[in-house]
Amino acid sequence: MAMLGYSFYPVHPGEVIKDEMEARHISQRAFARQVNVSYTALNELLNGKRPLTPTTALMFEAALDIPADALMNIQTKYTMQTVRQDRSILSWLARIPRVAAML
Repeated sequence: MAMLGYSFYPVHPGEVIKDEMEARHISQRAFARQVNVSYTALNELLNGKRPLTPTTALMFEAALDIPADALMNIQTKYTMQTVRQDRSILSWLARIPRVAAML
C-alpha cells in the first residue's frame, strides 16, 4: 500500500490536529469553547473516534490555519485505508466479477 501513497498505519486527521494543538499549547477544553463545539465531540475527533467533516475541517482551518482541503485528504486516505483492511469487505469485493470493456 505504500506505493499508493498510504502509510503502514492509517493516520486519522484528528492526530494531526491534536499534535498541532499540543505544539501550540492549546487545551482541548479551551479550544472547544473557542470554536463552539462540545468537548466530547472534539475529543472524539482528536482521538480518531469520529470522522472529520467538511464543516469541521473549515472550522480548524479558520482557527488553526491548517488548510481544510489537506485535512479532508487525510480523512479520505484514512477512510480508504481502514476500509481496505476490513476482511469482510475484502471478502465481499473478491466475489464481484471484473467487467472488461468490449472492443
